[in-house]
Amino acid sequence: MPLRACLALAACIAASLLAPSCGSSSSTAPSTTTQTTTPPVTTVLAISGTTILDVGMTSQLTAKNIAGIVVADAQWSSLAPAVATVSASGLVTAVSTGTATIRATASGSSGTVGVLVQAPTGSVVTLSTCTNITQPGRYIVDRDMPDRSPCMSLQSVSNVQLDCQGHWMRAIVMTNVSASTVENCLVAANVKITGSVGVTVSRSTIANGILWAVSSSGIVFDGNTATVLGTGFGAIVVLDGGSNNRVTNNVLVGGYNGTPSAVGTDDGVIVTNETGDVIEGNTISDFYDAGVEGVAAVTNTRIANNVMSNIGVAGVSSYWCTRWSGNVVEGNSVTRAPQFAQFVYLTGSKCGAVMTPASFVGNRFVGNSLRNATAPWLGSGGRKGMFVVIPEPVSSNLIRNNDFGTEPGPQLTPLTGFINGGGNICGPFDPNVSNFDCAAAALGLRRR
Repeated sequence: MPLRACLALAACIAASLLAPSCGSSSSTAPSTTTQTTTPPVTTVLAISGTTILDVGMTSQLTAKNIAGIVVADAQWSSLAPAVATVSASGLVTAVSTGTATIRATASGSSGTVGVLVQAPTGSVVTLSTCTNITQPGRYIVDRDMPDRSPCMSLQSVSNVQLDCQGHWMRAIVMTNVSASTVENCLVAANVKITGSVGVTVSRSTIANGILWAVSSSGIVFDGNTATVLGTGFGAIVVLDGGSNNRVTNNVLVGGYNGTPSAVGTDDGVIVTNETGDVIEGNTISDFYDAGVEGVAAVTNTRIANNVMSNIGVAGVSSYWCTRWSGNVVEGNSVTRAPQFAQFVYLTGSKCGAVMTPASFVGNRFVGNSLRNATAPWLGSGGRKGMFVVIPEPVSSNLIRNNDFGTEPGPQLTPLTGFINGGGNICGPFDPNVSNFDCAAAALGLRRR
């Protein structure tokens, strides 16, 4: 694979983590840095259920493992039983106003979720101007506020419910916020969350801005529509340096026009040094690089049931300091892209402050599909199901029940680091473009 292709792929990736638009950067050569040992993977449980309750209400929580399977034998506990208790089956009861962390554990795995308990009745604050919110409570917006940026600022506060009621405003910024919700907002810039826990942004429209979570956990971006039609943005959704964050049921549109040029937004979702995330059920279209891209360490993350179309390089990818372990990539549909997935290892400033050593261990690619593949406009490993070239350690990566249609099978290097789980479909085996024979009973039967 030409080096210039790999370098060109990620030209705008890291800049999106620092600013909405990206600038130029110099190319760097790939590194062959490896490590001889791989740290153990700790599985994170994903907890779902209603987490904003009035006093006296109950909510049934459910814990799922990294494969999305309900864990029936989870042990539940509340870290603040004076606020909310939880039964052995995961039924939460709201006791008094405040915030409680509910924990589930099972077979060495664990997960937490914040529960906000509020008074059954209370006054609602109506906002008619841009505001710095520093007190808990319910807030509604009664008019458009297009002039000031950021318009809404939440700082060092918990238990806030902000309902914009479909009104426009510029950026919303949240710092050190917990157990809060923002919904029904029309935002003409970024929604940025920093150092926060248990914040949900839902049913909102983002135009020419980023849904952005930095050093945060339990952040949920759900049911939003985000569109960036101009060129220069690195991504529409950014998760950076956090854990247990969720990007679900969003519609992301990036403005790529399908030509051999970097038009529109680079990536739909970009994940940097995160663990335990869920990226599921999203519709991701028109991005000139990837639908979902990882940078540096991505662990125990579920990328599932997303529909991606008109993607310039690959549905799922990672280029810079790639270190993936324990991730599940399942049930995704990719159309009009050269490849379903591409993973390489490059070092340089795009990696961030730390050059994470290469690793690709214990990842699962199950039940994904590629249709109507397009010609690779960057020469990025050719047109095929998957392209993986990662320095060791590479081991125990499962490839099962993926349907790449008539496209050539994946090229996986080193091939010994992958397990053929069977049920994979691709075009006739061609050793000139692939070392994975989809029809073979096990990997290694045919190799270049």
